[in-house]
Amino acid sequence: MNVNLPNNYKINKKDIILYAIAIIICIVALTIIVAIIFLGEDVVQKNKVEIATEEEKIELRTNFENMFKNNLTGEIKDVEKNNNDKDYVFTAFESTNTSEHNYSLNVHIPEINIKNNVVDEINTEIAKRYKQEVSNVLNSKGKNTIYSIEYEAHVENNILFLIIRSNLKESNNAQKLMIYTYNYDFKEQKSHTLDELIQILNYEKSEIQNLINTEIKSQEKNANSLKDLGYSIYLRDSSSDIYKIENSNYFFIKDKRLFIIYPYGNEAVTSEMDLVII
Repeated sequence: MNVNLPNNYKINKKDIILYAIAIIICIVALTIIVAIIFLGEDVVQKNKVEIATEEEKIELRTNFENMFKNNLTGEIKDVEKNNNDKDYVFTAFESTNTSEHNYSLNVHIPEINIKNNVVDEINTEIAKRYKQEVSNVLNSKGKNTIYSIEYEAHVENNILFLIIRSNLKESNNAQKLMIYTYNYDFKEQKSHTLDELIQILNYEKSEIQNLINTEIKSQEKNANSLKDLGYSIYLRDSSSDIYKIENSNYFFIKDKRLFIIYPYGNEAVTSEMDLVII
């Protein structure tokens, strides 16, 4: 009996090329996955930083100055409150008391109404800082102290941001502007550092640091020029470690822009501040 064997199957060049391309794609994909696992997220392409134009910066700075309306904007869902009768951020203490020749108050101290230990620590810090200052003002005699506290709260990227601005003016002393910021991530149930926020935004850390350095050097130059003209102004030191990302503690995201604040009044008697907008 004769058995007819099939002819040898010939693979054409087109099939070979297609198979080779498929294998290469698989190898590249596997390499990327392994690199991410062992080298971290830095191998992933970072988002491009869209730098605001000078006109946009002027508008954004104006919006920043006018945003403190003592309320919360943005929606928060399925987050447990401490007090169901109040908003997620509300004014816990307010006063507009005036005592002639002694003080004038216009203060609104916020509280975050979320059931969480991290939030409890934030609220404790806020109450301690601002209620103590109000008490000091109320006990002052003959200093003609003017003290105001205002805040702004909003939600972006599933994070609650709270920015508190206060102004203190005692007698003939210079006005002192203080700004503190707080944030709480609903998903992670934690507060973020600026470094962590930059990672969330998928920005290149070194690029953000360069933008900070450029802005501060520009403000340093302007301040030195004004000093040479005889003006009394807060002088910057662009080489200071306070401008490093890991030491920058006051920041927030709003309308897809990253705001980094350097409020010198937090540590000195001055109303000077630098605002880096990215």
